[in-house]
Amino acid sequence: MFAPAAKKPVNGLIKRAFSLLELMIVIIILGLLTAIALPIMSNLESEGRAVQELSGARATVAAWREYAVDRDGELLKGYYPDSEPSEEPLYDFNGNQISAGPSQERWFWRLAPYLENPKETLYPKALEQVRREFIDVPDHQYVATIHPAFGLNSEWVGGLGEDLSNGLYALYEYGNLKRCPWIRTLSDVRNTSKITVFASSRFGSEDNNAQGGVAPGIVEGFHRIESPTHPTSGTRWVTGDDGNTLATHTNKPVDHGFVSARHNGRVVTATVDGSTKLETLSDLADMRRWSDLAWKRDWKLVE
Repeated sequence: MFAPAAKKPVNGLIKRAFSLLELMIVIIILGLLTAIALPIMSNLESEGRAVQELSGARATVAAWREYAVDRDGELLKGYYPDSEPSEEPLYDFNGNQISAGPSQERWFWRLAPYLENPKETLYPKALEQVRREFIDVPDHQYVATIHPAFGLNSEWVGGLGEDLSNGLYALYEYGNLKRCPWIRTLSDVRNTSKITVFASSRFGSEDNNAQGGVAPGIVEGFHRIESPTHPTSGTRWVTGDDGNTLATHTNKPVDHGFVSARHNGRVVTATVDGSTKLETLSDLADMRRWSDLAWKRDWKLVE
């Protein structure tokens, strides 16, 4: 019998297969590298969304300021009743004119013409699903007014419209207030670097089940944000057992004024002076960030 021929070296080297142990070591190393890389990639993606939204907030508040300058300083209102139709025609993202009605009542379509890319600005990556399902469709005029990325602090900045359905207006019109409690003109703002105009927002029914607006449950994006203290009845943001504002949002957006801490527990905010930043809900749980009249953290209009 002949002995098996010895393996011939190739270029002076002898080929041999990996052993099972070596393969296992390689697999373990690859697994460890993947485990390390995934959180880093996820964090980079999250930071990218925050940066994009900060840019959108900067463009939005700049447009808000330009809107006011064009009107001798008069600020954008959160709502415009039927008695205040738009002075100029308004058009949706497809170029269709918006007729009088609910779609014209909110601030959205009045500010949109002041933005270079309104759809990209008001529906950034953080709201990609909302944009795909509700905005990139022909019939989006009304829905677009509900779910922009940023809610407007219209209760204290610009006002909610001079209509008796607005409780704050009724209190001012028929109460004993010496001055209008909300800021009407840009020149009236004293604390321009503190007063919040826009912030990341979040919509949803209180029980997270009932049908609200056009989408059930929780949806990122909402047209308004509400201050931590109600004008007359006191605290309306939820607090923990220690009495402090919760560190992050709950599954009930109304618990924190529809403000959304969707960026790893942080909120994109834009102030009157045009600056933007990432802040926590605790940072915003201060009435001095909402009303120019406030002189303490838990201030309310009628004390």
